[in-house]
Amino acid sequence: MRFVFKMIVFPFWLLTAFLALMLKWTLNLSAFVLALPMLYIFGCGLYTLYCREWLQFLILLVAEFGCFVLIFMGTLIADAVERFSGWVAGL
Repeated sequence: MRFVFKMIVFPFWLLTAFLALMLKWTLNLSAFVLALPMLYIFGCGLYTLYCREWLQFLILLVAEFGCFVLIFMGTLIADAVERFSGWVAGL
């Protein structure tokens, strides 16, 4: 009976493992893609701080924080899917 259950769960586990792998690859790629704009936004933020343009500095600070949140949330989602895939494999 346990073997039949494992045969039923196997395609679902395979799908979740594939989804976890694709999310991990996408997260790595998006981190490389977002790194250059984040560096540019940081440099512009330092310049606006030097020029004492406080409103522009605040806008750039929010943009930088938004990019950081995007990467952080992607990491959380990829980790959650990987844990779920491990849980399904352990059934």
